[in-house]
Amino acid sequence: MDHDRKTAETVVLDGRSLRIQDLVDAARGRRDVSLAPGAWERIRQGRSVVERIVAEGTPAYGITTGVGAQKDHPVGREQMIEYNRRLLAAHATRVPGPTLEPEVVRAAMVIQANLFATGSCGVRPDLVRLILHRLKEGRLPRVDASGSVGASDLVPLAQLALGLLEETFSINAKEALSLMNSNAVSLALGSLNLHELDRLLAAFDLSAAMALEGLRGNLASLSEPVVRSHGLRGQGEAAARIRGLLSGSRLWEAGSARFLQDPLSFRCVSQIHGAGLHALEWARNVWETELNTITDNPLIDLESGTTVSHGNMDSTVMTMVADTMGQILAKIADLSGERMNKQHWPAFSGLPTGLTEERGRAVGGVQFLNFSHIAASLIASIKIWAQPHLLHAIGQLNDGVEDTAGLALHAVADLQRQIEAGWKVAALEMMTGAWALQRRGIPQDDLGAGVAVVVQDLVPRLPIGREGQGEPFDMAPVVDRIRKGGLLEEAYAAAGGSRPLCFSPRGRADGRVSGVEFSLPSGTGAL
Repeated sequence: MDHDRKTAETVVLDGRSLRIQDLVDAARGRRDVSLAPGAWERIRQGRSVVERIVAEGTPAYGITTGVGAQKDHPVGREQMIEYNRRLLAAHATRVPGPTLEPEVVRAAMVIQANLFATGSCGVRPDLVRLILHRLKEGRLPRVDASGSVGASDLVPLAQLALGLLEETFSINAKEALSLMNSNAVSLALGSLNLHELDRLLAAFDLSAAMALEGLRGNLASLSEPVVRSHGLRGQGEAAARIRGLLSGSRLWEAGSARFLQDPLSFRCVSQIHGAGLHALEWARNVWETELNTITDNPLIDLESGTTVSHGNMDSTVMTMVADTMGQILAKIADLSGERMNKQHWPAFSGLPTGLTEERGRAVGGVQFLNFSHIAASLIASIKIWAQPHLLHAIGQLNDGVEDTAGLALHAVADLQRQIEAGWKVAALEMMTGAWALQRRGIPQDDLGAGVAVVVQDLVPRLPIGREGQGEPFDMAPVVDRIRKGGLLEEAYAAAGGSRPLCFSPRGRADGRVSGVEFSLPSGTGAL
């Protein structure tokens, strides 16, 4: 076994191979964290370079000088400990507002330890041991969720560092800068977002399958000839997933579709959802590269034993990833809202207005519960948060030394808000589909395998025929059942896919992407 690689039980950090799934497992306490044996030697080697520079008094940014606009001011050997302590404390200004969730703080600590494992930061092994000890102990600092413009998460990381340091532990030359000089918080939150997006996109495939059943849609748009004619793998993967969820449906039989050609929100599902899968795979590859990038400035070059000034802490590429995922998520949610409306619009559905119990009644149905208004509000929020962050960079900070920034933390924070709202939109579409199928009286055996599981689970939870009676309907249990309660996985398992997620730990050394893994039962191919 290569001891510099991770094991099944423990995430082993080597500064080169941290993956999103590993990070999420560690952040949620499912796996312990350790450093590869080879990493300790690199850390000692990097520290020896820093100590030599200090001993010789050689000018080196952030080691024997100040930082930022004070880069030309020397820091003497006798000032090192006090300077580093004050540097952290000064940067840790508290910001009123929300604080980071514990899993984000844990993930940031893992990312910091992985960065230090490269040896290119020049910190002491004792500092890394302290971080690993605090991870194992589970005692986490309180860290504000703001204060970064995306050129290192300076403020939240300074707060994190101060919360980690023991009273008896004195940081020394360069260590305060190294503890602050990364995008660990943005990377942590972004990693959790991308992992969650994997499942959310699978949920939207499921909600689209339910909408197709609810409308009695035309499945020809998902057929293999259509996919082959376009040639985009993401579209093929989305179409295959939805075909799997619809395996066994009566809609595959000739003459079952209500329309020769459905509205675009149904007919373009594979193209638009496929774009989401394609974007997510690209996002994962970029993000995992950033998880293993040396951002601490200056870089300790272990080969030459010198320091190198650089700008690897710039978060432009991270913001570009978050912006891209936010925009495709907004498009997918918008599509979901259109399908939802079509299912209870008589001209399209052929059912009573708002899916009421019978035509002409003034009460009842999903319209009576304001499903459309709630969905429209959520989708509007998702679109607002999807506005590009990359073009709003704040310049001319720190006396002009910092004149550009990536705004990564802003981008991933808004993406998190989009994801939260996205789960509610997907749930609303599933509830609407289940409601429409109930009104049509479609037997369970005539539904797609994945859809049937969801309809059977959701119908008893919905106030069909009881709208407005008793307590107001609360959709929270439905959202939780889909998002966290295993219903999503149960639907995909029934459709023949053991795991509807793309984040299996399967990164390639050549940097090329590999396909989304999803197995389908036989007999769900071309029409």
